Amino acid sequence: MRSRLRSRALATRALALSLFAALACSPPPPPPPVAAPAVVPSAPAPTVDASPADASAPAPPAPAWPHASPATVRSAKGMVVSDNALATKVGRDVLAQGGNAADAAVATAFALAVTYPTAGNLGGGGFAVTRFGDKSLRALDFRETAPAAARRDMYLDASGKPTKASGEGILSAGVPGSVAGLAELHKVLGSKKKTWAELVAPAIALARDGFVVDAAFVDTIEHATERLKKYPASAALFLPGGKPPAVGSTWKNPELAAVLERVAAKGPRGFYEGPTAAAIVAQMKADHGIMTAADLAKYKPKWRTPIEFTYRGHRIASMPPPSSGGLTLAMICHILEGYELGKLAWQSPEELHYVFEAMRRSYAARNAKLGDPDFVKLPVERLLSDAWAKEQRAGIAADRATPSSAIAVDGPASGTGPHTTHFS
Repeated sequence: MRSRLRSRALATRALALSLFAALACSPPPPPPPVAAPAVVPSAPAPTVDASPADASAPAPPAPAWPHASPATVRSAKGMVVSDNALATKVGRDVLAQGGNAADAAVATAFALAVTYPTAGNLGGGGFAVTRFGDKSLRALDFRETAPAAARRDMYLDASGKPTKASGEGILSAGVPGSVAGLAELHKVLGSKKKTWAELVAPAIALARDGFVVDAAFVDTIEHATERLKKYPASAALFLPGGKPPAVGSTWKNPELAAVLERVAAKGPRGFYEGPTAAAIVAQMKADHGIMTAADLAKYKPKWRTPIEFTYRGHRIASMPPPSSGGLTLAMICHILEGYELGKLAWQSPEELHYVFEAMRRSYAARNAKLGDPDFVKLPVERLLSDAWAKEQRAGIAADRATPSSAIAVDGPASGTGPHTTHFS
């Protein structure tokens, strides 16, 4: 399954990698751009094995929060937030051992490839927004790319209608970017105190020795059960005995451990060349896929300029296209700036009405107008203009929701599901 590690935001004197990131705790830098605010109060939550070094960290206040609380990993040496407590602990430990946020991001991402396989994995790709000290922001694009043999009509049937092949099956697979992107992060922004092999090692241990299955792990497998059943190798791994592993059991992935060992020993060459690459190409040939050894060998991540915008006096940086997240967030914020949300009760129907209406219009524009800037020209200036935001507000009624069908969209809305993971 594809993985998209997109951008949420933060700032730190050492390094900030937003939405694909780990935060080192240190004094804040002089007023720089800040990444997109993601402050979410949480209720008391179970704590995952705090080490002695962490014991002195005071417990944070716990304002009421109406949703289920995640597991909490405490640390006095830094902060990592991810969709899986085991992966979070891996990143936390890297910070405690002297690594910086880039090191922690690499280790966390590889751990997620084991513990959160529906989203964090080696066969997908990602995005990273970074700031090193008070230097300029940078964005790394290591999203999957289309194989050279891909064609614009490959997901259409004879009548020109879309098929399911773009989201399921061998033709849906893009050339993976995760390993190359993480290696680039480590090379350019790593502390040099932690070797590449040291950062991959925790993931190898998790895959080889296994980990205790929790309800969240089972839920993500259940979400994909019907698709997994179609592929014998996937079913054998994720559906032993025809169903997801039981909560409390130990789940192992020895073949992934072997892949990670090659990556640890040889870096990207251990994935894009050699036995792993050969296995990918062999599977492609067996199932009539189009990815080749040449596609794998020439994959390269790209550094891009982050998108920056302001919201009520705050300067925000996020991922630019081909990620749609940054532009969509900017459109939502620009629409909402026209309303005095601070005078409405937090999470009240009145406040949420305007938030949802702004999101509805921004996502419609996203689906209709955004794509890969390497291939198409995007109307970025138009979508980020005050005039566009004003036009959207003109169609929002205070007393009723707008049917999504009333907003023109070129194509279907994006699907939902646990196939994207964000971490900081």
